[in-house]
Amino acid sequence: MNQFFSQERPSFMSVFAMIPAAIALALAPAEDGQRNGQPIVFGTRSALTQMNTLFGPTGLITVPTAYTADPQQVSFGASFGREFSAPSINFGIVPYVEVGGAFLQRASARNRAIGNAKVTIIPENFDRFEVGVGVIDAVDAVNQTFYFVGSMDLTPPNWDPTGRTGNPIAFKIHAGAGTGLFQERVFGGAELLFPNQFALIGEYDTENFNVGLRYVHDDRFRIQLGVRDKSMILSATTLIRF
Repeated sequence: MNQFFSQERPSFMSVFAMIPAAIALALAPAEDGQRNGQPIVFGTRSALTQMNTLFGPTGLITVPTAYTADPQQVSFGASFGREFSAPSINFGIVPYVEVGGAFLQRASARNRAIGNAKVTIIPENFDRFEVGVGVIDAVDAVNQTFYFVGSMDLTPPNWDPTGRTGNPIAFKIHAGAGTGLFQERVFGGAELLFPNQFALIGEYDTENFNVGLRYVHDDRFRIQLGVRDKSMILSATTLIRF
């Protein structure tokens, strides 16, 4: 993602005409653990899937996933690289809706605050697939980006609530497309999740293949070390629930 701070304007906004419907679906009232007659499904989310990306949204290293912060959960994050640092925050305002932001501190450009939002959609009759629709840098302080992404469990885990028993490895994939930072191209990623609180992560951000190792210390803290655009990146996220 060498066009990290490009000022190019998005040109396929019609892709995101689904956003109002997505928000309406996410805000629909739930009764007896159901929404629109379907069970509320969190897929195979675990502590390993809850981490802020460099730009703020829940995801991998720079690539967002379909997942959002849990309701009444605040995620405080920070990412550090060779020429930048980026503290971030996300808040799950209601089920399947997160809002937040990041403060990009850059060696080669002015520091900027950016605002983000994402909605998760769970299609009917799917128990391993979720869709996220969101925006990075909503007010276009750096490079306004609209995107959609699908996340799917190819090998779901069978872990107890502590995440330490069951299938030894779970495999998740993510794919999407976006404007702005994603240059109207397809991005993607994959995760190998281990029940001993580790995950191996790989992603393609439309220009670079990035890799990382994530470790969850407990339900409140996780840390990630990786390589983005041939440079080391260190990230950490702390969760607080109300």
